[in-house]
Amino acid sequence: MNKINKVAIFGMGKSGLAALKLAKKHKQDFYVVNRGDIKTWFESEHLADLCSTCSCFSEDDFAQHFHKMDEIVISPGIPVTHPALKKAVEKGVPILSEIEYAYRETQDIPVIAITGTNGKTTTTTMIAEALKKAGKKVFCGGNIGVPYCELALSEEKVDYAVIEVSSFQLETIKDFHPKIGLILNIFPNHSERYDKIEDYAKAKFRMLLNMKQDDHLILGTENPYLDEIKDHPAGRTMFTKGHLPAEFKKQFDFSQARVKGEHNEANFFAAWEVLRLLQIPELQKLFQEFINEFSGVAHRLEYVLEKDGLSIYNDAKSTNSLATTTAINAFKDSSAPLYLILGGKLRNESDKLLPDLLPYKGKIAKIFTIGDVTERLAQELGHEFVIEEGRDLKTVFEMVKQQKLKGNLVFSPAFPSFDQFKNYVDRGDKFKVWAREAFLATT
Repeated sequence: MNKINKVAIFGMGKSGLAALKLAKKHKQDFYVVNRGDIKTWFESEHLADLCSTCSCFSEDDFAQHFHKMDEIVISPGIPVTHPALKKAVEKGVPILSEIEYAYRETQDIPVIAITGTNGKTTTTTMIAEALKKAGKKVFCGGNIGVPYCELALSEEKVDYAVIEVSSFQLETIKDFHPKIGLILNIFPNHSERYDKIEDYAKAKFRMLLNMKQDDHLILGTENPYLDEIKDHPAGRTMFTKGHLPAEFKKQFDFSQARVKGEHNEANFFAAWEVLRLLQIPELQKLFQEFINEFSGVAHRLEYVLEKDGLSIYNDAKSTNSLATTTAINAFKDSSAPLYLILGGKLRNESDKLLPDLLPYKGKIAKIFTIGDVTERLAQELGHEFVIEEGRDLKTVFEMVKQQKLKGNLVFSPAFPSFDQFKNYVDRGDKFKVWAREAFLATT
């Protein structure tokens, strides 16, 4: 890394800020690039201690300088096809993700990497928490919210790095090498980035780039492209949601689990298989206790409150229809009315929810729509479902209170958050705050 002098950090979210800190640690000549005026950057308040404003540039101002860099670290939301990077790509300037930038510093720590369309955050958290319960020292991060660079910055020695990785991050890896890699499923997603689902799958499969014969893959069968990696030399375990191995089902009792549903049982299986491969001792006893204790992940069908017969759940991490139908299925054994809050930022004009929601017509009592797609969803779904246009969450809560609804109110948006929120975490946090203000505030 000492030979790398000029580094551009493109994208100033959490991962970009962590990469910037690492560049400064190495005393590299760094340039911070982001969209728009510096004063509008979400992380601008943190930049003063790291760099002077003369090191910060808008993407338009820096477009003519990217090709002069020794390397460029990009945030996940920035594709290598970004117009500002054109000259750099033509010149062959190395462009890498924050996870690659971090891995160069931490490659002596075994990596367990998790990706997939749905379930990766829950499974990543399960693996990390189960390993901690087994007495292991673990770093848990990546796409899950804590940038991988934070491990490099801390110089902490841990037993395992459990890293959630997205297709966006995997597009620009070079040496990143998991010892155990999990691809939970592949479903249509990110149509704003990939013209074909095959391209999305290929990005996910880049996880295997550096994996060898003595590494191991854990693969969910909800993936129509598994034949493309059938000749990869790594060992493998296959699993199917709803049809998990009998050996696993016989060992464990899920009746006391706090998180419900076939999808969570599949996530538990994936986590158990990781611990089995790592030869964690007395695993059956430890893992049964873990099943009983694990309370789930914030923003993934998270219980918020119950008031006057209405239970409210936060599934703000849902950004596609499959995540939303998974949330609906979690209530399949409940006879109580189910109310959904859907909406956010439109990804692609071809995105449709009706085909995926129609099988649940008899289950969904009402849908409230919010965000940029408020009217679009009302038009698409209005002929089959009872729809009310809320436009924003606070308005929806007022509507729900006025109607004195009873049953389950589930916020599972099925769309990205960037129309009204910084990200899904911001969306989920505000949902919980506003829900409590609306239903628990004293008068």
